[in-house]
Amino acid sequence: METMTEKKMYDVAVIGLGPAGLSALVYLLEAHLNVVAVGPDVGGQINDTPEITNWPFIPALTGKAFQEGMVAFFDNLQTKFPEYLSTVKGSITSAAEAAGKMYKITAQTAEGDTVFFSRALIIATGATRKNLPVPGAEELQGKGVAFCGTCDAPFFKDDRVAVVGGGNTALENILTLSKYAREVIAVIVTDDFTGNPDLKGRITRLPMVRVIRNTEVIEVLGNSTVTGIKLRDLKTGEERVEDVEGVFPSIGATVNSREFAGIVETNQFGEITVGVLGETSAQGVWAIGDVTNGPFKQIGIATGQGITAALSAIGYIEALPSTSPCEECAEGSPSFKEKVLAQQQKEEEFTYPDVTDEQFLGEVLERSGDTLLMVRIEGCGDCKVARPHFFEARDRFPSMNFITIEWEKNPGAMAWLNEHEKVRAAPTFIKISSGREVGRKVDMERPREMIEALTS
Repeated sequence: METMTEKKMYDVAVIGLGPAGLSALVYLLEAHLNVVAVGPDVGGQINDTPEITNWPFIPALTGKAFQEGMVAFFDNLQTKFPEYLSTVKGSITSAAEAAGKMYKITAQTAEGDTVFFSRALIIATGATRKNLPVPGAEELQGKGVAFCGTCDAPFFKDDRVAVVGGGNTALENILTLSKYAREVIAVIVTDDFTGNPDLKGRITRLPMVRVIRNTEVIEVLGNSTVTGIKLRDLKTGEERVEDVEGVFPSIGATVNSREFAGIVETNQFGEITVGVLGETSAQGVWAIGDVTNGPFKQIGIATGQGITAALSAIGYIEALPSTSPCEECAEGSPSFKEKVLAQQQKEEEFTYPDVTDEQFLGEVLERSGDTLLMVRIEGCGDCKVARPHFFEARDRFPSMNFITIEWEKNPGAMAWLNEHEKVRAAPTFIKISSGREVGRKVDMERPREMIEALTS
C-alpha cells in the first residue's frame, strides 16, 4: 500500500480492509467510482485466526492462507483499477462533516497526518477482541488461545478447554464447545453467570461443563501451545493449575467506532447502529461488519454486508450532482462555498432527456431526422462517465435529436431495440434515422469515441 501525502477528494472512502471492506471495495471500483481505501493492514481479525472451516465452498484453510488471499486480491485491485483506487496506510484519527455534502477525514500515517474529503463513507473498522491481561495470553494467541467458538470449536475435539467470562459471549462459546470438547471449564469471577438466563439453564445441565466460580485466571501456561491455566480463588487466595489445551477469553470486544461517534449514532456498546442495507444515521455513511450492532459476527456475513453497502453507495453517488466542492469549500471557505453550492443546486435540477415508451414508439420512430439514443441504467458508473460526452455532442449537433431511455423503465422501447439485436450493456449508443436503426456502438471504456463515431 502506498500512502497519499496530499489532500484529495473522492466519491467513497472505505475505511477498514478486512473481509467487509474489501468486498465493498471491488463493487465500488467496478462501478468506476473514485475510491480511497484506508487501513493499517489488509486482513483485520483474520490475522489472529488459526484456521477457518466455515467459509462457503472451501472445507478448510488456515487464517494465514485466507490472509494471503486477501492481500493478493487487494494487490490485484490496485493493478486493475489504478485510475480509480488510492490507498492510505494508516488509521483514522477523526471524521467530520464538511460543506457540500462531504466528509473530512484525517488519517495518521508513518509520514504524518493525511487529510482528504469524500462524498460517502463505508466504515468497516471492525472490533478488537479483548484478550486476558495475564502472562502467556498474548504469546499463545493462535496457539490454543482463541476467541470464536463458532469458528474454532472443531479444532478442540476431545480436548479440555477453558472459557473465561460470564456474559452471553461466554455462554455461547461454552454451548458450542460442548459439542466438541471432552470437558469445558467455565471460569467466572462472580457467583454466577450474568448472561441470558435461558442459555445459562441449558449450560448448567450439560454433563461435560464444569463451572469454577469466584476465580480469576492469572496466567496461561505453555510454550508452543497452551497446556494449562493458573487460577486464583478470589475468596481464599489459593492458587492452582488446570490442565487444558485451549483457552477462550470471552470478556467482550472493543468496537473500533470512536472516531466516528460525532457523525453516526452508536448503541451502549459503542456499536454503530445500522439498517438492513448498512445505512447509518448520517446521510451517505454506511457501516459494515463487526463495528455494527448486527447480532452475528462472521466473515461470510461481513462480506455480504460489504457488497450490500457498496451497491447502496453506488446508487447514492450516482444520484448526487456531478460537481464536487473544492477543498477550500469543503473546509468552509465562504467564497468558494457559495459558488459550488449554487452549481450543485443547478445540477440537482438536471434530469436526463428520458422519453416514455409512447414517445419513443411514436414521436421518435416517426421523426424524419436523426436521433442519437443512449440506453442507460440507474446507478450505472459507466453511464455517469458517458453523460458529459453525450450532452457535449448534443450542444455540437443541434439538428440531431438526443434522447435517453432507462433500461428497466422502458420495456416497450427495449423490446423494439432487441428486435434488431439485443442490448447487453449500458451505456449503449444507437443512431436512429427515419424510424430505422442505422448504427450502434458499445464500448464502456471509450464513450466519447463511440458518440463521435455516430454523430460525425
